[in-house]
Amino acid sequence: MSTTAPASTRRAKAALQVLVVAAILLALIALGQAAGRDARALSSRDIAQGVALGGGALLGSVAVMLAVLREPWSTLGFRREAPSAVLTSGLLGLVASYLAAGVGAAVYALVAGLDPERLAAEKTAALGGFSELPPALVLPLALFTGMYEELVFRGFFVSRLRAALSPRPHDRSAAIGAIVLSSALFAAGHFYQSMLGVVQTFAIGLVLGTLAVRRNNVWPCVVAHAGINLIGMIALRSI
Repeated sequence: MSTTAPASTRRAKAALQVLVVAAILLALIALGQAAGRDARALSSRDIAQGVALGGGALLGSVAVMLAVLREPWSTLGFRREAPSAVLTSGLLGLVASYLAAGVGAAVYALVAGLDPERLAAEKTAALGGFSELPPALVLPLALFTGMYEELVFRGFFVSRLRAALSPRPHDRSAAIGAIVLSSALFAAGHFYQSMLGVVQTFAIGLVLGTLAVRRNNVWPCVVAHAGINLIGMIALRSI
């Protein structure tokens, strides 16, 4: 975000960007629901088309926002860093994400009074289409999803929410608020994974958002997210 404009103007611009892209995200979710597709019936073709269309729409909306407001892509938090540091941070983020997802699942099962095994079975059924993906699509899909979702949720939403919530760039409360709100939006886009998937996605969003803020770099989040996707798809194919 530019620091030359008055603080009130910067906050208003950031809030506008969040509202526009969030509205597009919610519209995509609503369209998916209106199409009447049962999450358990998603085919590999549905998944590939959904990722391409949804990712393209969100990336396009972010690109338009940046172009109209003349803001560089560097404001999304992608900065140059030693590959070894990015990889190490990304792997730590991957492990922390799995731990957070496990804790989230346990808490959800306890609060809801549901059988953890049943919840896991429902999520596996909801993701059944991933097990049918052609092997050649697994890696490209994992990488593309990891890239565009991190660009949108940790790069775009976290940075704009922080700017909208406080005029001070290092405001701790604004950073926490941005992480929580961006994680809620991230989770909302994963309703097709069952309610357990939503809870786990929210927990993962908290981890990745914290990683992005602490490292001041989104690349480690991309590594972690792509790793989560790749491991998950391989696991589903082996079931």
